[in-house]
Order: sequence, then C-alpha cells, then structure tokens
Amino acid sequence: MFILGLQGSPRQGGNTDILLSAFLEKAADAGAATEVIQVARARIAPCKGCGYCETHGQCVIRDDPMATRIFGLLRKADMVVAASPVYFYGVSAQLKGLIDRCQTLWARKYPFKLRDPLAHIREGVLLCVGATKGKHLFDGITLTVRYFFDAIDAGFGEALTFRGIEAKGAIRHQPGLDEEMAAIIEKRVRPRLARKQILFVSPKGACRAPLAAALTARRYGSRLRIAFGAWEPASALSDSMVRMVETEGMDLGYRRPESIQDALRGGRPDRVVVIGDENQGQTPVSGVETLYWPVPVADTVDESEAMRLRQVLSTRVKELESWAASS
Repeated sequence: MFILGLQGSPRQGGNTDILLSAFLEKAADAGAATEVIQVARARIAPCKGCGYCETHGQCVIRDDPMATRIFGLLRKADMVVAASPVYFYGVSAQLKGLIDRCQTLWARKYPFKLRDPLAHIREGVLLCVGATKGKHLFDGITLTVRYFFDAIDAGFGEALTFRGIEAKGAIRHQPGLDEEMAAIIEKRVRPRLARKQILFVSPKGACRAPLAAALTARRYGSRLRIAFGAWEPASALSDSMVRMVETEGMDLGYRRPESIQDALRGGRPDRVVVIGDENQGQTPVSGVETLYWPVPVADTVDESEAMRLRQVLSTRVKELESWAASS
C-alpha cells in the first residue's frame, strides 16, 4: 500500500508537519510505503485558468514538478493525506496551489468521463491544525478538500482536526492524539494491507504490465492490491495503449513505468505475473509464486495491436478469479 502525504504548511517542523509525520510513521509501522511532498518547497507553478485541460485532457504546463512527478504520484497512491494549517478558514496558499492544478484530473474525470482504475479503492484523509477555536473553523477547509479528493478519484475517508493549537510543537501534547491516529490506521490502512498483492512485470513496463494491472484493478480492485513494474522501465506508457483504454473509460494518464524495486514499495507481493516471451523463466521476486504469460507484442504498438493485447490479457485476468476470491 502506497500513501502519499501532502504537507501544506510553509513551516517545516511546525504543528502540521509534526502531525503528518506522526501519522505516516504509524502507517509505515503498519506496513505501508509512504512519501511526503513538502508542497511549499515543490516549486509548483500556479494554475493559469486557461481551460486547456478541459479541452485537451492535459495541463498546459508540462515542465514543473506537478506535471512531471506529482500527478503521477497522486494516481499511484492508494491513500492521499492532505495536511494543512488553517489560514483565514481555508487551506494554506501552497496547498491550494496544488489543489488548483488538479483541475486537470477533474477535467479527465468529468468532461472526458474517464475513471482511474484505482478510483473505487483510493481514499483521502485530512489532517488540519488551527490556532483559534471557532465553531466553523474547519468548514471551508473540509469542503475544499472534499472536492479535491473527488477530483483525484479518492473517497473522503476521515478528517482529523485540532483547535487551539498555536505554539510550535503544541500538537505533540494534544490529549488522545495517538489513539485517534491509531484508530484511523486500524480502520483505513490495515484492512488494505491485509489484501493480497499482485505484481505485473513486463520488459519495459510501458504496455503489457500496466494494461494487465488496469484490467485487474477494474475487476478485482476491491479485493487485491495491484502494482506493475519493468525490468528496464521505458520513459512513458505506450500512447496507443493509453488511448485504447480511454475508449473504455479507463484513465492511465500521468502514470509512468516503474522499476520492479519501485513498484514493490507497497510491500512484498503474494503473486508475480511476468508477461511476454522476453523474460520467461526469470524470477523478479525470489520466493514468490510467479506465473508466466507468454504474450508477445508487435514491434509497433498501434491501436489495433493495443486492442489485441487487451483481448488477450482480459482472458488471462479472468483466470485470476479463484485466486482473488480466496483473499
């Protein structure tokens, strides 16, 4: 399980940073892989409000960390934890900048009617710290973050909020903090970690492995954890394959090929599927049950070849039914 934390406070070592770090530490102790984006230092370009994403499905900004890395992490994550202090009853400007850029993912979901294969299992958690004690202190933030989670195809899971926290480090002394975080871990994280994990591997991780993973997620996502990796990762997914799955409403936009090592950050798999003739007999993860699907690919993957692979892999994925059902 991969959890992405978004640290929205410009103050490193402040209460928001401490709270997020403590939460992710507990998640890691439970067995999850975690990563933090220090949003204030990520150099995310602000949304231009140009509407390009609503007609093209891509952000017009192509060269900042949001486009080259963070969109991909949001799509890979099983859980996204948004952490922010309260600034004028809203999230920090830095986190709001990241949220605004997710208009691109909103556009892919709504105008383009595409769904992330992980949409039905990804969850969002809000962590928030405010210095005052107003009755409606978290109303604006909660509404903003709910819509943010919806845009990135994450259900709103939990909100952990604290009033009257002002002095640096004061959150450490909040009564019941450990218990509240532990309760979220038990409710939201451990059940996902208990699911079987399957890893799909292909030579470049650009077509066969991500396609098999997407088909498996759509069919068994509520029962399995699913990852894909490559022996030698390509720089990007196959355009033809991505366009093909979009015709069926599936969205692999902004996902990228990964090495087997990076794909395994979410934990040791229970089963590995090696796809293709190129690496038959090789074992990506020692001591793990490995299946070999000899599914060759043409030198050029056009739309017709992508459709052929989809048909072949769909049949193979159906064969996982009994194994998935036993999880």
